[in-house]
Amino acid sequence: MHNFDKKKRSNYGTLYVVATPIGNINDITYRAVDILSKVYLIATEDTRHSKKILNFYGIKTKQISYHKYNENERSEYLIDLLIKGESIALISDAGTPSISDPGDILISEAHKKNIMVSPVPGASSVISAISASGQASNDFKFIGFLPKKISQKVNILKKNNNNNYSLIFFESPNRVLSTLEELKVIYDGKKELIIAREITKIYEDINICSINNWIEYYNFNKNEKLKGEFVFIIPKIEVIENRVPDSEIEDFIKLLLENNISYNVSVKVACKHFEVKKNVIYKKYMNLAKK
Repeated sequence: MHNFDKKKRSNYGTLYVVATPIGNINDITYRAVDILSKVYLIATEDTRHSKKILNFYGIKTKQISYHKYNENERSEYLIDLLIKGESIALISDAGTPSISDPGDILISEAHKKNIMVSPVPGASSVISAISASGQASNDFKFIGFLPKKISQKVNILKKNNNNNYSLIFFESPNRVLSTLEELKVIYDGKKELIIAREITKIYEDINICSINNWIEYYNFNKNEKLKGEFVFIIPKIEVIENRVPDSEIEDFIKLLLENNISYNVSVKVACKHFEVKKNVIYKKYMNLAKK
């Protein structure tokens, strides 16, 4: 744990991690606009892109570029400003910084230097896609962008196959069809898949259908120029417990008890036979053993 000095921290500036719109320019909070207007400097992924948003809201704060090619060098400079007492806002081209975007290095260094890091929540394509999917709200795993190398991509997808969580990742427009073909091999063409694209924009589209149908759709529309960021959601495999009548399970356990079969063996055999969880058999076994 880093040394925490509250008095020393009070003299430092604050690093604000500010979410900006992912498409619709109106999707920004009042607090975000207020903070962007008041900080000393805004560190942004692309100053030309961010200028459009800043101009729209009349924000005059100076910008400085902060992207994956200069984040090590820039982080040192920004940390020095924060230590001198200047507050800085970190934004990305769209959505929340450091979520598949630059920001981790600066944020990590700020924590090491005992600098206050404050999130200013807002738009997120991941959360937006999940909320509109109806499939993945409880248990999910987000893995960002898949690797460009096919072997690495396939390994990651195989590693996350048949798990009890929904898998969420980003994909670029030019790789959508190839990724769908790889998913068909790893999963099954009948497997349902949600694809969300152009979230909050004019041509927003969030749909669910089988991998086969998605492949058919994009092959049919292969001349269409795909734009924007695609969010893939592979729903988790729902395990439906076998609804075996209690009396049937109890009769089976009684038979095992009458034949002096040990507890461990009885539970193992019953679980396998009825395809139910161990705790179900355990409770019934203990109740019958007491009689």
